[in-house]
Amino acid sequence: MNRFKKLPIEKVLTNIVILYFAVGLIFAILFAIYYKWEWFGYFSPGFFAVLISWPFQAWGFVNDLIYFGLSGKPTPI
Repeated sequence: MNRFKKLPIEKVLTNIVILYFAVGLIFAILFAIYYKWEWFGYFSPGFFAVLISWPFQAWGFVNDLIYFGLSGKPTPI
């Protein structure tokens, strides 16, 4: 426990931010696969918006996952 008390606050914040974006990247990829985005959708601003705001996106994603199952939302076509 003493080891963690000696860490500077910058390292702690850096580790938290790295963990946040690592989880966000995994979530954004699963989000894009589930909603059947095209391959170029991974470079869109929407993908990066999901990457940044993944805790807020998780509520709708979990609701859709429960309601529609693993097959995903039906496409409008």
